[in-house]
Amino acid sequence: MRISLPWDVDVDGLQSQVYPFAVGRRRLSEADGCCSGSILEIPNEMLQEILMKLPTKDVARSCCISRQWRSVVRDPSFRKLHAASHAALSAEAEFLLLSGVLCELSQSMKTGVFSLSSDKPMCFIAKPHSDGLVNICNGLLCFVLEDRKGQAPAVVCNPVTGETLALPTAPPLSNKNHVYFFVFGFSPPTNEYKLFRFSFPPYSYSSEERVDVDVYTLGDARGWRKDSFLSPSRPPNRRNSISKPVMIDGKLHVVTKGWNAPMGEEAAGVLVVDVPAETCRVYPLPNDLVTYRYDNPLAFELKGRLCLAAHMLSGGRPKAIRFWVMSMENKESDSEKEPHWDLRYSFFVEVEHPFNTRRPWSRVPWSAWFQYKTLCYTRSDTLHRYDTRSSIPDHGRLLQWNKQLQTATISYEWRWMIHRGYRPTLLSPRVFELPPSQDETMMDICS
Repeated sequence: MRISLPWDVDVDGLQSQVYPFAVGRRRLSEADGCCSGSILEIPNEMLQEILMKLPTKDVARSCCISRQWRSVVRDPSFRKLHAASHAALSAEAEFLLLSGVLCELSQSMKTGVFSLSSDKPMCFIAKPHSDGLVNICNGLLCFVLEDRKGQAPAVVCNPVTGETLALPTAPPLSNKNHVYFFVFGFSPPTNEYKLFRFSFPPYSYSSEERVDVDVYTLGDARGWRKDSFLSPSRPPNRRNSISKPVMIDGKLHVVTKGWNAPMGEEAAGVLVVDVPAETCRVYPLPNDLVTYRYDNPLAFELKGRLCLAAHMLSGGRPKAIRFWVMSMENKESDSEKEPHWDLRYSFFVEVEHPFNTRRPWSRVPWSAWFQYKTLCYTRSDTLHRYDTRSSIPDHGRLLQWNKQLQTATISYEWRWMIHRGYRPTLLSPRVFELPPSQDETMMDICS
């Protein structure tokens, strides 16, 4: 698989024009008031210390300064360390928009990756389809192609460097009738990336069912590991969920479904996956959250906490959208924690029906996120914003959005969706590539 990037300047594998205002090449001379070799003679160790404190955008620009700087940035060990540094992980999360686009010389589809702040594509991915995006974790995108056996091949890519890595095939499902769901997460204590596959029965009339969990740590020669847990609700199928997994403090949050209802039924809980510990637990939703089919709650991060956004219906149409924030509190009886949901905001909305009654699977795309103290909500081609510093939330009344902006028109807009949590990184997925001998051995074990 190959990612083709639109920028016309390539500095030994790193794009020097990943971001605008790239530093131009210029030789220092004595006329500039300093020695021409003063920068080139900086020890590599000192240069790495300097670059480690800079955000990813500035490090990418520094490739154009000199051969020494380019060599330091190209070093796989430095790129891995920088990706795990405070400067990279603490950067404000950005947003990507994925859209299906027709190839010019054929009728086949490719996936365009756009920055929300620009209508120019960041890169194009020939395969897999945009629907195959599992989720975004820091600066890495994980795609999984759907298949009936649940051994879907997974690909991890970095749109900044244009590098990809194919992960080992997942083991066969324990039950061929099970459905499955993938999530991709990061463990801050160990700086590890992990891919989880949940497999479970498509429906059940029991109050609890066992969910099988297969875990693969990128770069781990041990291969896939198997576990299971009892769950009061099931993870969603990829096709009937609008909410991608949300990564907060080493934990993945996924909206779950009830066992004994059709595939498009209402949400039932929140599955929390502790990535470092590889443990899972399901928590209940807010008591006053009422959702409807094909428009389940959308989850995102709001000031370091999980937030759920859901439309409220009136006469069969959405008339309001509400935002709940989750916090964990200790139980009085023991040391365990249980969630507490706070209804933070309620807004008036006037939009079309959430889905086509003749084609209920064709939903009107919508999304919500929080950035720079601003709460954002988009539906169809209109972006709504609310400055959370403007007033104190009043739960008893419906608030009004501050602004309504028309978004850029994207080809095949009925397929697009905004994805949160993207932090640009120089980390190459290929640092997790196993030697050929270990890769072949692991394939034999899985088969």
